[in-house]
Amino acid sequence: MPITIVGIVEDVNSYEGKNGFGATITLSALLNKRRKTISFNTKSRELAATFESNLQVEVTVVIELSQSNFGLRLGEIMSITPSKTK
Repeated sequence: MPITIVGIVEDVNSYEGKNGFGATITLSALLNKRRKTISFNTKSRELAATFESNLQVEVTVVIELSQSNFGLRLGEIMSITPSKTK
């Protein structure tokens, strides 16, 4: 099931470990006058570069959402669209 998240790209931390490349991406949004954040990981250099080029810019991200035995799980990122005000 695809879900849409609209938020500002706050941070992209990339790292090179024993298992290869990885990046932690943090998005934030203002909900009910409070700033909420969501962080997720990726192994894709291209995806990390896309988010990094849009730091502090509002983006619309469509992510596949699935359910596992442990709850809801974010899957593949289907699309990233920066806002027009960049």
